[in-house]
Amino acid sequence: MDIGTLWGTIIIPLLVGPLFIYLKSIYDRSVQNKKEHNMLVYNNNYDYLTKILNAFYWPLYLKLLCIYQLNYSIPLKNDFEYVSTSDSEDNQDNIAININSNKDIILDTETIKKMEDTINKLFNETLDIIENNIYVARISRELNKHIVHFIKYCKIRQIIHEGSPDKKYNIEYFGIKDNTKKLLNLIEFEVLKYQSKFNTLVEEGPFK
Repeated sequence: MDIGTLWGTIIIPLLVGPLFIYLKSIYDRSVQNKKEHNMLVYNNNYDYLTKILNAFYWPLYLKLLCIYQLNYSIPLKNDFEYVSTSDSEDNQDNIAININSNKDIILDTETIKKMEDTINKLFNETLDIIENNIYVARISRELNKHIVHFIKYCKIRQIIHEGSPDKKYNIEYFGIKDNTKKLLNLIEFEVLKYQSKFNTLVEEGPFK
């Protein structure tokens, strides 16, 4: 057997075989590392989006939506007292209220008290969601500003029992305004944005 044949049939295969196996192992490790990296990124994004949607944005959005839909205004008498439907003793417990800027309806004070208890509970639950879960979300400066204003509104509202049949103060006397609608619009935008990201993430998977 000549030298050329020896190199071609024995020596070169002996050299190339292990080299090929080594390069293949490097490639396989690279592919595996990339898969593990993609899975890690996917899991992190999945966990983050799940957490902010379930713990903050969706609960906050639904509570604000309930407040907005159930909220109503009771007219004031002489800037302090409520206006009743009549000055007669027979109707002194009836109050005209305005629901969502529609026509006035007449309700007795007991019914109004129950409605106010529901709204007060919603405000307290909304405040709890913000105070206990805001840390999970990265919020914009504008959203942060309106959340702070809403917190101030809730705190003052709790103190003076805004909206109860026996209230003596208008909350705007304290320089505080109800920004529920504005905050609701901002939170709705964030909910739709992050829900869309979550849906896309799940649809594409970790190995898109």
